[in-house]
Amino acid sequence: MKIFKYFVLLSFLVSSLYSQDESKFTFGISSFHNTISNQDRIEKLTINLVEKIKKDYKKDFNVIFYKDEKVLLKDFKERKNIDAIVINPETYFENKNMIKEISENPFIYKNSKVNYSQLLLIANKNSKINSLKDLKNKVFINTQYSQSYSIWLDYLYLKNTHTAYKNIIKNELFSSKPSTALLDVYFNKADFCIIEKDVYENMLILNPSLSKNLMIIEKSPEIFFASFTSIHKDTPQKSVDLINEIVDSKDFKNDFREFLKLINLDSASKIEFEDLKEMENFYEEYKELKKKYN
Repeated sequence: MKIFKYFVLLSFLVSSLYSQDESKFTFGISSFHNTISNQDRIEKLTINLVEKIKKDYKKDFNVIFYKDEKVLLKDFKERKNIDAIVINPETYFENKNMIKEISENPFIYKNSKVNYSQLLLIANKNSKINSLKDLKNKVFINTQYSQSYSIWLDYLYLKNTHTAYKNIIKNELFSSKPSTALLDVYFNKADFCIIEKDVYENMLILNPSLSKNLMIIEKSPEIFFASFTSIHKDTPQKSVDLINEIVDSKDFKNDFREFLKLINLDSASKIEFEDLKEMENFYEEYKELKKKYN
């Protein structure tokens, strides 16, 4: 009888722990590529948003920020501590097979109104840049939070000149936002930058005179996005459904959009893994170019 009582008690405790786990949903977020100041800002804004969602939807949502992406991916694979990941496109590409195998319900965070951004290489006309070869000994103003700009530039250089862009340019500076980088080029603080087409067009609407000093040198395919999210396959379906409900709700979209604007993003969009094929092909080609010419 005692053994039976212990068994019942143990079963109750296990089921209680399980129900506690079921009530929680935790995002693991990569902070590997952010500067310290930018990371502090993003963490505070993210926590504020999560607290609002917890209050509005009565569910225990949480976030864990990871400085080590290997630990993040290991925890996600084992569904240890986290149910979903938020990573940059480069990390997704490097681990895409594993991520596709163990997760579902992918989202992307966008820099523009469209799902996938086109990047523009823009130069100051006074810098006398008319093609890639003219970037030699010039100053590149990059943006802190995104690797996509420098990856696309490196891809262009490796493909067309068989050398990395860092071997060619004079200096690489960093700005907090793409719009600020564009203004730095306009005011001759740097020779060229890379920004999204939407950002450039919106700035031209606000100040048409920008085009007098600026020139578009190269255009990327429309494949780039800011960040990627997917949910572990073992996550209870009701949690997955709630995430979709939240992201689709009008109120959340308004709150989320305001939050994203603070970190230079536009919105989130649900996709299928197949939608990322063109981007995957780009990164595969870039990987081969680096192997061949670096």
